[in-house]
Amino acid sequence: MKKMNRRAFLQSSAAVGALSGIKVARAGGSSPSNQPIIIDLFMRGGMDGLNVVPPFSGPNRNFYEQLRPDIQVPLTGTNRVLDIGEAMGFHPAASGLRDMYLGGDLAIIHGTGLPQENTSRSHFDAMKLRELGTPSNISTSDGWLTRHLNSTPHITGSEIIPVLVSNGSNPISLQAYYNALTVDQVGGYNPNSGDFAESHASAIGEMYQGNSALDQSVGSAMDTLGIISALDLDNYTPAGGANYPDSTFGRQLSLIAQLVKEDLDINVATADLGGWDTHNGQGDGGGGSFYGKVDNMSESVRALWQDLKASGLGDQVTIVVHSEFGRRARQNGQGNSGTDHGSGNVMFLIGGKINGGYSYGQFIGLANDELFGGEDIAPVVDFRRVFSTILQEIMGNSNISYVFPGYENHVSMNFTAQEVIFKSGFE
Repeated sequence: MKKMNRRAFLQSSAAVGALSGIKVARAGGSSPSNQPIIIDLFMRGGMDGLNVVPPFSGPNRNFYEQLRPDIQVPLTGTNRVLDIGEAMGFHPAASGLRDMYLGGDLAIIHGTGLPQENTSRSHFDAMKLRELGTPSNISTSDGWLTRHLNSTPHITGSEIIPVLVSNGSNPISLQAYYNALTVDQVGGYNPNSGDFAESHASAIGEMYQGNSALDQSVGSAMDTLGIISALDLDNYTPAGGANYPDSTFGRQLSLIAQLVKEDLDINVATADLGGWDTHNGQGDGGGGSFYGKVDNMSESVRALWQDLKASGLGDQVTIVVHSEFGRRARQNGQGNSGTDHGSGNVMFLIGGKINGGYSYGQFIGLANDELFGGEDIAPVVDFRRVFSTILQEIMGNSNISYVFPGYENHVSMNFTAQEVIFKSGFE
């Protein structure tokens, strides 16, 4: 693993002054480092992509209504499908996603998932296989983002914060990576409070000076404390009129924006939104608990993108929204029911280097002979193909065979080029 110099930087007497200088450098509104940044947002629990991007017209609409007589998103009424002039639309709570799509900033990738031979309906297995980036090996020692960070030419060892985890702990995608800034809230971030806060933190730092995983993890926590203390993050005004939801996820994405804008050389940022395991109580007619979940996700991501784009960072940032699997095409019961674990799903890509306003991948269809195993949206796009296209064409990392061992014969998905695969094409 590459050794980072962040600890040495933070332990120097110039650390606070240097961090203050960064704020002056950022005053121009664009990042001097031009570091490409991938923001990985994991929707844990199996997000029902078929209701986030439901059929709007054509034969798939008829099949959809038959498969989901209660939980379908209707074409009329208060919670009707948001029409984008195509065969698919957006959930009524996803106006943020809809607006980014119509504005050319968001692309939809249909039919993504684990390779069909490795498909799993276990949350634990599907999440782990996806985050390890090795669908045929659940025992890989490091995560795919760790391998990206260890192989990208953009990480030289001089970065202050190469990785930001806006959560309480590192995801499996960063397994075996010990130099991440891991923090889910600024307020109260200290191992102790009061008059002994600094001495307590210093004592902890002196106890863990070795090279073991524990030493590096504790050292990273102490680095976090130093950075948070040196930066004024308590009073934040988002750019471009962005309005983050007053939710845990909204606050996590707001923190990502704040620290990205401090120009600390962040290459990777991650956050999670759980609670998508909607076996029951999903909500009929486009409403219910699923509506609130989609609204939180959509408005938080809208605010993050609006904030960063207005700050001049649009071309540096690529936001990925994805889940471990989709849901079954057929609802499981009647009246305020839900959906069981499925396979294929949608992914959303947002960024200045994304050719948005288009759909990529392939939505095979909802006829019985088109469903995977007669039950699921067909997973026809290997998720590694999506991330490999981002790594090669946006993040500047061509070491795909190292990041995704066993993944061969990569073909670009062309969502970073002017050429598009299809605009509608689901009829």
